[in-house]
Amino acid sequence: MPLFSFIVIAYNVSAYIETCLDSLKKQKGAEYEIIVVNDASTDDTLDTIYRCAADDSRFHVINKKTNGGAHLARRDGVLSSSGRFIVFVDGDDELSPSFCELMGPYVVTHQSDITRFGRRVISTRFENDAAAASNEAMFNVALPCTMEDGSILPCIFSDECVPRLTWSIIDVVLQGDFARLCFQKMTSDHLGRMQDSYEMFVLCACARRFETITDFQGLHYNFGNGCSGNTEETAQQFVAMQLSAKQLNNHIAEFADSTDSVVIKQCAQWLEEEYVRIIGNDWVIRLNAENQQATILNVVETWGIDTAYRILSDTLDARAKWFIAQKQIPEQTDDFYRWLGMLTTLENEYVQSLGLAEERSRIHEYGRQFHDEKVRRELEAKLEKEREELEKESQRRFKKGTFMRKLSDACLPENSLRRDLANVIVAHRRK
Repeated sequence: MPLFSFIVIAYNVSAYIETCLDSLKKQKGAEYEIIVVNDASTDDTLDTIYRCAADDSRFHVINKKTNGGAHLARRDGVLSSSGRFIVFVDGDDELSPSFCELMGPYVVTHQSDITRFGRRVISTRFENDAAAASNEAMFNVALPCTMEDGSILPCIFSDECVPRLTWSIIDVVLQGDFARLCFQKMTSDHLGRMQDSYEMFVLCACARRFETITDFQGLHYNFGNGCSGNTEETAQQFVAMQLSAKQLNNHIAEFADSTDSVVIKQCAQWLEEEYVRIIGNDWVIRLNAENQQATILNVVETWGIDTAYRILSDTLDARAKWFIAQKQIPEQTDDFYRWLGMLTTLENEYVQSLGLAEERSRIHEYGRQFHDEKVRRELEAKLEKEREELEKESQRRFKKGTFMRKLSDACLPENSLRRDLANVIVAHRRK
């Protein structure tokens, strides 16, 4: 039995897969197998895999004829594995050269169901540099080293731990028999994006012992490859993502309902709210104005009017608070008014379904507040302009050479005490 089973899922990653597999082939200090699951790639990924695996008995290649997504690729890899411990590696990432040497003795000694290690996040695009740095900090959160039983799930799927651990499955070592049992229980349905949230939910709900050693950055994560980063999405990609989130939510709810655990049910409810938050964030950040308009009704159809309304109202609330904090008011062309128009349309079309009167009142109050502030500022600017024009007219009439100016100069000579006192009085009256 090998110590590690490295399960690599690969779909159209011909540009990265050789580097990934080389990082595994160079490992030292433990026996291991490399199970590569080619998820029906349409590029040169499979040819590269076979070339890397040639004459290397540690490789086992699973070549799927139909694309089934990352979850089914992982499930197939796990169920065909034989290692005492399992590690997932995405085809566009790499493992640290010292992974086996350092992690091998540790996991053998501690025998935890799940051991989370750290990651080094490498930005592959200039525009993602800042996000990569914040992601590295997020993924390397150092919580208590050991958690057991019912304390495990809330550390990832609740707000009890601040900061909380992520649900990423590519930076953990799983005890082999434990992982095979859990993945056997998981759905055999095709799952879309965020499928690792479902996988980690089930694993953490079943785990008896969870450890963190995030100071060891065993994963070299290439931020910007695949779907990571903050790249713009098409409407079709967004619709697929929010449908996937709903599917995942249904599977997790079904799993939670099959247990008697209050903690598991509470964490499932938290995760549903987190899915909605992620959908709202992607809708704002990853879609252009046209695609936002085109997809909001898809959210209504998938999640219901209350959820779609809350996504819009939370977006408006955040935008309005930003302007208020900056002591500014949005221009009429700002996204605030476009989103407010979309919110009003939802109200008009689904007014019978809305039970969000308090949110509706708050959001529309922002609109009235910005309108009143704009009117006040415009009036203030108008009065200031009129005052400046009167001042200019007064100065024009009193300019040097006129009768009044000559009279003033005669009574109040330049640089005289009387002239200075008069100027002080006039300035005070103007204030």
